[in-house]
Amino acid sequence: MLRLFERNVSSLIDARLSRIRIDDEHLAGDTITIDGNMLVNFGSCAYLGLNLDERLKAGAKTAIDRYGPVFSSSTAYTSVPLYSELEDRLGRIFEAPLVVPTTTTLGHLSFLPAIIGHGDAVVVDAQAHSSVHLGTQPLIAQDIAVHVVPHNDALALESTVSELSDTARRVWYLADGVYSMHGDTMPIETVRGALDRFPNLWAYIDDAHGFGWHGKNGRGIVLEALGNHPRLVVAVSLAKSFGAGGAAIAFPTEEMARRVTICGGTMTFSGPLHPAELGAAIASAEIHLSPEREERAARLDRQIDLVRETIVDRRLPAPNTDHTPVWYIQVGPLDEAIEVATRMVKDGFFVNTATFPAVPAGQNGIRFTNTLYHSDEQIVSMLDALARHIAEVGETNLVIDLTEAHAMPGIAAD
Repeated sequence: MLRLFERNVSSLIDARLSRIRIDDEHLAGDTITIDGNMLVNFGSCAYLGLNLDERLKAGAKTAIDRYGPVFSSSTAYTSVPLYSELEDRLGRIFEAPLVVPTTTTLGHLSFLPAIIGHGDAVVVDAQAHSSVHLGTQPLIAQDIAVHVVPHNDALALESTVSELSDTARRVWYLADGVYSMHGDTMPIETVRGALDRFPNLWAYIDDAHGFGWHGKNGRGIVLEALGNHPRLVVAVSLAKSFGAGGAAIAFPTEEMARRVTICGGTMTFSGPLHPAELGAAIASAEIHLSPEREERAARLDRQIDLVRETIVDRRLPAPNTDHTPVWYIQVGPLDEAIEVATRMVKDGFFVNTATFPAVPAGQNGIRFTNTLYHSDEQIVSMLDALARHIAEVGETNLVIDLTEAHAMPGIAAD
């Protein structure tokens, strides 16, 4: 697997599609410059267009002026008061106790070993983010049973949970709210029903790609659909739609949040968020708590609808068309996916080429995102080019009736 991973990514690097240092001295939002060529960037996760907002920049600059570029102390001992300001605002967004790790990955590595213990069992979606699977490794080392179930397979999930719930102290379901490659959403109704039927089932969901652009004050796909369930924990990223840096984990109880803060390894033994990230995140949180976020989210919802309608109209082979700003077009062989992406660059568009292990082996394709930086014309032009190049490069093996595609129940935009 490691050799396949290395070979695939090396092919992308050789094609100048991966591990690229852009040329830009200043970012505009909708474009990046690679090898002297300005390209419309469809690889950004800044869905609400906040990462270049002047208010976030001002927040970051003010924080640096007050505290310098880094406060060189473990938060186990001391931290700058900006943490308290951010936690207050995030608490109003989540309406729940929370902690603020430096990244979602480090959050997983703190939460999972600190909370899941002897007598528990774990069920993890096969396509949950790599960082979630990484967080299960310390559990496996402690002989805690970790069961991988097929992606979004409701029957497999219910069957596995039913079997484990008879003997396990607690069963933990680990998944993503919005999957980072295919852009599909977790089976909300299945999880809701399972939480109702199995009193020892808990859910730990990485909603990094659902947070910010969806739900009340941007609380995300999962909390908007399931609410503050007493057996639900949600981890989010502040470095995507939120436009700042860092992460947060929302808990059902103060006791659980305190345990992760005190006992979570990376909460003690990794560095703090830098003042600039904290300052930018506070400014973003203020926007999320204002009517402006709702206006931005409404514009993004309309844009998502445009992408979906164009994908359907152009008959692009998308495995799903859930209502998210993350999209995947399956191509098949890696060389064909590279050829399509290379032609897109020549047409002035940068898209992500996805290969194993980011997607299952043999299911290589083009992954792209839409953000408020994009105009409708840019989106349609990019999809026209993508449809043309996929047709020219070769037929895919995937046949999908996109007219039957729809958003997951309870998740579609209002």
